[in-house]
Amino acid sequence: MGQDISHSQYPPDENLQPGLYRISNAVTGTAIQISDDDSTKIVTWEQHNRENQQWFLQRSGHGYQLQNRRHSTYLAVSNTDNHALVYASRYPTTWLFLKFNGNYIVQRADMNRVLDLHWGSGHNGNEIHIWNLDGGNMPHRIWRVERIGDAFEEVATNTRQEQSVGDSSAKAEPTSKGFAETQEEIPDLSELSQLRSELSQAKQELLDLHSLLYQRDETIRQLQQDLKSKEKALSLARKTNEESTQLRHQHSLLESKFQQQQTETAGLQAKMDRVEYLMSQMMNKPGGNSTA
Repeated sequence: MGQDISHSQYPPDENLQPGLYRISNAVTGTAIQISDDDSTKIVTWEQHNRENQQWFLQRSGHGYQLQNRRHSTYLAVSNTDNHALVYASRYPTTWLFLKFNGNYIVQRADMNRVLDLHWGSGHNGNEIHIWNLDGGNMPHRIWRVERIGDAFEEVATNTRQEQSVGDSSAKAEPTSKGFAETQEEIPDLSELSQLRSELSQAKQELLDLHSLLYQRDETIRQLQQDLKSKEKALSLARKTNEESTQLRHQHSLLESKFQQQQTETAGLQAKMDRVEYLMSQMMNKPGGNSTA
């Protein structure tokens, strides 16, 4: 396919056989599917047997493409940045299935970006982003690949049947009438093609905005965590400051008492000196008591 292959410490599995698969997170058990409400949105959901949770695994160079059975769109990403949103696109992305303890890490073939279940949560409707594989949050990034059928040829068969029906219908109409109708339909087809192009562009812009909103939410969440940490540190600093103020006050009281005790001690010492002086005077007077 002309794509460069991004090498990883985990070996890629090139022996997966084309067929119909279900891909689920190895920890939560929720499977990758196209949303019931938005045909461009990729979510994870508890496992069921509906076709929007089934994927045709198709070879693509050294990797594989994943095409949804119900919508015929491919598992792709809105851009290659960290935290980019995974969505359903008309244009395929090639993925490598890296072996990991009996399960897989699903990585873009051309760069170090892997499927990551948002916050590792198993709730229905959770989204998938891509992140660089750095050894962190591994439970978010480990996927179980389950083969559920050999219906790989279904897409090609349906396409051939549609073409056959179209060819038969064209042959059944008179040549002149068919030509006239074709001439009338050409402007309509051109307008329809333009509308489809505008719709595709609008969906892409919506996905980009969605990705930006998630990045904003992540930034807000991180700022809130930082704010909580700073508030905790500030509270600790205030408590420490209050304790320091109390200690200074206690120290001041102790110093005051110490000075008071020093003053009292000095007074007592002066009195003792006076008493000793008087006693010595009395001992030295004539007729005073003295030791023989």
